[in-house]
This record gives sequence, structure tokens and C-alpha cells, in this order.
Amino acid sequence: MDFFEAQERARQRTKRLVFLFALAVLGTVLAGYASVVLGLRYAGDLERQTRPVGSYYQKPKPPLFTGWWNPQVFLWTTGGTLAVVGIASLFKWSQMRAGGSAIAEMVGGRAVDLQTTDLRERKLLNVIEEMSIASGIPMPAVYVLEDEPGLNAFAAGLTTSDAAVAVTRGTLDKLTRDELQGVIAHEFSHILNGDMRLNVRITAIVFGILVIGLLGRGLIQALFRGRVRTGGKKKGGEIPVILAIGLALLIIGYVGYFFGRLIQAAVSRQREFLADASAVQFTRNPGGITGALKKIGGYALGGTMVNRHAGEIGHFFIAQAFKSNFGGLWATHPPLAERIRAVDPSWDGKLFEPEAVVDIRNETFATAGFGGGQRFSAAETLQRVHEAQPDLPPPRPTTPIAFKPAAIVADIGALTESHFRHAQLLLDTIPARLREATRDPAAAQVLVYGLLLNGDKTARDQQQAIVARHAGPEAAAALAGQRSALSLLDPAARLPLLQLSLPALRSLDPAGLDRFVTTLDELVHADRAVTPFEYALQKMLLRQLALAKTPAPRVQFDSFAAVRSEFAVVLSALAHLSAKDSAAAFAEGAAQIPVIRDELKLLDPAACDLEQVDAALDKLAVCTLPVKQRLLVAAGHVIASDGTVTVAEGELYRAFAATLDCPMPALGRAA
Repeated sequence: MDFFEAQERARQRTKRLVFLFALAVLGTVLAGYASVVLGLRYAGDLERQTRPVGSYYQKPKPPLFTGWWNPQVFLWTTGGTLAVVGIASLFKWSQMRAGGSAIAEMVGGRAVDLQTTDLRERKLLNVIEEMSIASGIPMPAVYVLEDEPGLNAFAAGLTTSDAAVAVTRGTLDKLTRDELQGVIAHEFSHILNGDMRLNVRITAIVFGILVIGLLGRGLIQALFRGRVRTGGKKKGGEIPVILAIGLALLIIGYVGYFFGRLIQAAVSRQREFLADASAVQFTRNPGGITGALKKIGGYALGGTMVNRHAGEIGHFFIAQAFKSNFGGLWATHPPLAERIRAVDPSWDGKLFEPEAVVDIRNETFATAGFGGGQRFSAAETLQRVHEAQPDLPPPRPTTPIAFKPAAIVADIGALTESHFRHAQLLLDTIPARLREATRDPAAAQVLVYGLLLNGDKTARDQQQAIVARHAGPEAAAALAGQRSALSLLDPAARLPLLQLSLPALRSLDPAGLDRFVTTLDELVHADRAVTPFEYALQKMLLRQLALAKTPAPRVQFDSFAAVRSEFAVVLSALAHLSAKDSAAAFAEGAAQIPVIRDELKLLDPAACDLEQVDAALDKLAVCTLPVKQRLLVAAGHVIASDGTVTVAEGELYRAFAATLDCPMPALGRAA
């Protein structure tokens, strides 16, 4: 699965979706216009029929409305319909633009405590952590839908930095670890394929059409409950008119909603087969996703949701979340049998009802990472995680990493078994004490401070003093306690450890976040020099926290010519870091962009320092995906000009990719 191709397909689906929904809105407008015309014609006929007979009225008045076409009425009807649909859609979009957490909470989700001692929640966190490291996606927020006994799950958000993954209580209780892993892999596929933003758009547009029907229903209900008062000379005469208006709005709105839901269902169904196949590709375990689907089909409730908002986001879920009133027309997912056979053609057709609760204490799972490593029972795992003084693994040698730019860029969004194995190796090198620190907001801040400690004792003591001054003596003491574990940390595991810390850091209040960012910035500049790793850490962290708090920026540049100076800055900065001749390294990267190759010139180091690189990346982050993809390919050729990439170069490269919102797995994956 190519990340850039998948994202492009998502954009094409969005264009088709907008066109189809435009047709649905046009149909709603025409139905509304026809209703207004009929109403005016009826009112005109009624007025003529009730006109008194007398000498004064002998001369007939012209009818109120004639014919079937009236431009003025059509414009008013169109404007009113579009205003209602547009305002309602924007309202729903504003509700969901806060990110995946807001959507999960809308349907009753409870955020999982990162320090939970519940074994099932620990299992869920463990699976999502390994998926995050293997894919390069920032660790998403994790939710449990406590009041939902059915088997279901979804991923939601606008970007990879504000994503949330939610599972029902039934999923948590009734699926084994392998089945849960298949479900989570399915949801990560939706994150990587750009489906989440499309899902939000579908929800907003369908809600906008539905509001017309809701207005009509509300008007009728208010009329029958006596909340609409009538008066005047013909007291009560307005009731038939109000009832007719309410019925017209109800019919028009629900007709549009009917076709909107048809479009919603059609768009959703075609993506589920891809996500199922991706889950198998990610885990190399077809039994995981098929086992989960068989339990969904065999369980009495299936994936049915009870929350009243679940129908609005039915296309988010892994399984049908509501019973369709129109058979398969409104079904947001293909039949389970088709999905199972697509993965396992030899399936015998038998479903099975899951046990009430999986006995998790008899289930074994790895402390961190994909299957194949050492496994422990859940109770043993929990005990190991909470050990105060774990046995620290020896650090790995920081040898150069084999690096092929085309393969590295192709790895973006392309989870494979080898990515999981490499993620497991990285996670296994992280001391349990540091893993545990990622789950607490205060400890996670100290951990990030610790990642910036350098090898010089004087500098470390100075940084310790900075932490004490800004974050307080308790934070400084905690940092001192982490130093021994941090000294043994494999450098290649530093950015993965940062990824795991993001959920805890996102929970900081504005004042706490501001204090953390200030301390971080002073630590980075304590020695008046910024190393590539310090820049990479700060850039990735601030970028991903910012995207989690604010909407993703809109695309502003779609041509290479518009950002050629930014290309020159980024490629020049990397060329000066290369072990090979900088001019040759720059030329190798520039050759990957033939459109502007002759206009790119190697800049002096002073003209491409990290501050200028920072500004260039911010502009490149709002380019189209083809521009971003070509930048990453060119940058990869620059740093690979000597055939290898150091850990420092690799971390800087990953920071570039994260800034461009292109999730890149850790470099140096297992073959």
C-alpha cells in the first residue's frame, strides 16, 4: 500500500463524494421548489374559492401564482435550502473538527487511563503502542465505549496527530489479543489511507441534509403539542398551512437524507475490503481479523451500538453499527461473509458466538511488540511493567543504517511484518521504567527533558538546573533518577519513545503546556548550539502537539516552482551534514526534481541553518502530496549519498516527514 497513492485515492473519493452530495442537495432544492409552487397555487385557488360574491368583487383579481416556473421563487427556495444545509453542516463540522477525541466522547467514549492496572486495557494500550511505533503514527488517544456490549471499534480524527481509536466494552472483553490486534490494524489502515477526514465530511454533509427533515418534524410536533399559537380573524385557519409546511419539510428533508445515506453507505462499503486486507498485511495473521469478524457475526448483538449518536458515524466503525431499515441499501459495510471469504477463501461458513469474557489471565502476550518475541502472562507483564528497578538492557551500537531512499519513502504508510519486528526490537531496548514514564503527564515531561541531556557532565548539570528553575525541584529530582536508564537507551529508540509520550503530553492544560515548551526550548539552546537530534525532537513534538490542538492547515502550494527556494534550503542543509562532498550530495538530491533541478543551487551553511530549515518546512507542509513525496525522495538521496545514514541523519529525516504529516516507520527495519 503506497501512502501517497492511498491519500490521492482518498482525495479523488472526496471529489466524487462532493459531486454526489451536490446532486442530493440539488434534488432537495428541486423538491422544495415544487412544494412551494404547489403551496402557492393551492393558496391562490383557495383564495378565489372563498372570495365573497357581491358587486364590489365582480371584477376578478389575478391569481396569486400561475405556471410552474418563477425565477424569484426558485432563487429564494434555493438560497433558503443551501443556507439551512450549509449552516447545519458547518455546525456538525465544528463539533468534530476538534479531533478524534471529541468524536469518541460524542458517542460516550471514556479515555483509557494510560496508567491503568486493568489487564484488558493494558492489552489494548500495548497493541496500539506497537502499531504506532511500527507505522510511525503518533500514539493516538485510546477510548473505551463502556456502555456498548456489541463488538465494534473505530478510528476518528482529521490528521494522524489528532487521531483517536475507540473500542466497545464488548470488543475489549470478548476478543483475544490476536483478534484485537487484527481489529486495531484495520483501524490503523483507515488512519493511513486518509479515510478519517473523509468520514467527518460525510457526517457533516449528511447531517446538513437531515436538518431540513428535522425542522419539519419539529414543526409538526410543536403543532400537535400546542406550542404553535394561531390567531387573527380566522383563528385556527393557519393550522392546515403550518401542517402542510411541516409535512413538506419532513418529506423533502428525509428524501434528501435517504439518498444521502445511500451515498454514505456506498462510499463506506468499498473501503472495508481494503482495510481488512491491510490488517492481514500488517499482522501476517489472517486469523486475527477473520476471528474478530466471525465473532461479530455469531454474537447476538453483532456490532450494534446503543448510543443515539452512533448512527451519525456508522461508517466509522469496523462493523455495521445499526440495523438498516432499507436492507442492504443503507448498509455501511459489506456482508460479513463476503469480508471473511475475501481474507479466507476456504472458510466453511461457520460463525461462532464469543465467550462472555475472555480469560485474560490465561492469555499470553508480549510485553512490547509483535508476536514472536518472549511472551509472558498478563499478570507477569503487569508485574514487570511496575518493577521499580528493572534490569536495563545493554545499549545497542550506533552503527550507520542501510538506507535506500526509494524504499524508505515507499515504506511510508506501508506496514509490514518486518516493520513490526523492528518495532519490537526497539521497544524491547526501552527500560520498563522509561516505558512507564510515557504514560504519566508529569513523568513524560521529565522524560523528554532527559532525552535532551548530552554526554558532557557540566552541560548535564546546567540542564538539570534549567529544569529545576522552570519545572520545579520535583521534576529535577525525577530527571536525576532517570539519568541512569537514559544513559543506556538505544539512540534509535529515542523518537519512538517520544511517540509513546504524546497522549500524556496532550493532556496538559494550556499553562502546563506553555511551561513545558518554554523549558524544552531553553534546554535545546542551553549550549548555544542546536544539534540535529535536538531540532528533530523539538520540531516533531511541537508540530504534533500543535496539530492536535488546531485544525490541519489547508493546501496552499501545488507547484514545485512556488517552493523552489525552500527545496534549496532543505537539501543544502542536509548536504552540509553529509559525510560525502556536500556539492555532490546536493546534486544527487536535486537530480530527483527535474522540473526545477537547474534552478536549485547549493547554499552556504549560513543561508540554510536550522532556523531557516524550520521556516522552509512550515511552508512545505502546506504543499500537495506530490510535492512532499518528491521532497522526501530528494532529501533521502542527499543523506544516502555515502550509502548509509547515521542515527542523527535518520532522526532529522523522520522529523522532516512528521512535519509534512507523512508518518514514517523507524529506520533500519528488519529484513
